[in-house]
Amino acid sequence: MDDGLDYDVHTKVTFLLDFDGTGELNLLALPDVRRAFSGHVRDVFQRDRTLGSYVCGDLTFQFHGRYAELEYTFGCHDENEAEAESFSDFCVQAVKRDLEAFGCKLKQIRCTAEESDMTWLDQLEDKIFSQGMEM
Repeated sequence: MDDGLDYDVHTKVTFLLDFDGTGELNLLALPDVRRAFSGHVRDVFQRDRTLGSYVCGDLTFQFHGRYAELEYTFGCHDENEAEAESFSDFCVQAVKRDLEAFGCKLKQIRCTAEESDMTWLDQLEDKIFSQGMEM
């Protein structure tokens, strides 16, 4: 019997871009660098079988100077919150080399798991099984 639960792991990954953005020409190129970086990360996530199947929803990017923050939800079935957080962290570490191929440095991975809201499934099961009982 499977005793695990479904978890949504809010994951935030911080990168240091190898682009200082100083100088007029660099400031003009900054939007292109950010767009290229976002595309590179999306490609890495889509190519990876695990991340490609466990990431729920969009990858969201925020830029602060030379730092880029990536946020997303990682959905998994695991023993507990700590195991779910560890699995999300492990999946990012597994593609670290590919991510850093852009010329950035992965600085931090923060994961916070919470049990998934499965009330929709309970409601669906109630409807299905209550109809079966009425027959």
